[in-house]
Amino acid sequence: MADTEDRYGWLSIVLHWLIAALVITLWILGKSIDGADDEDARRALHMSVAMTAWLLIAFRIAWRLREGHPRVAGVSDLTHRIAKVNHYLMLISVSLMLLSGPLMAWANGAAIPLFGGVTVPGPFPPSDAIRDVARGIHGISANVLLLLVVLHIGGALKHLMFHADDVFARMLWPGRHDGVQDDTR
Repeated sequence: MADTEDRYGWLSIVLHWLIAALVITLWILGKSIDGADDEDARRALHMSVAMTAWLLIAFRIAWRLREGHPRVAGVSDLTHRIAKVNHYLMLISVSLMLLSGPLMAWANGAAIPLFGGVTVPGPFPPSDAIRDVARGIHGISANVLLLLVVLHIGGALKHLMFHADDVFARMLWPGRHDGVQDDTR
């Protein structure tokens, strides 16, 4: 279930793909809000999905920080460092979105809806300054995350098509992969 020195475990694999699907869904929902006829409904759906996924995404971030990054044999130190930096930057971008999203809503004086039932009220009074800063951080983080995800996918495809390693396969199935070591522990 957990990662080992030579492979990703089921927990990492399931969290990777589940969070990837959630982040893509949230990015699409978020980009579809402004100017839509049903802007309020889309914003409520975006916030409901985000708040529902919040703990799962936070757990994914903590799990990756705890487990490190197993290293594939044959991958240069530079390539491994670039992949780790990209991955950590994705985690930072998602973290900033997890913080700025609720702050933006609360600073706008809105409670955060959870699929039309329960709401999470703001812990402070409305503030235009906080709202504007949070909105800026949220928007920039979303765009940075998109760029980093494109780089991440490009790297995975590069390994799949041009290298004789199992980088891509390791995120599909936790089978035994020889020659993998983890230098982050």
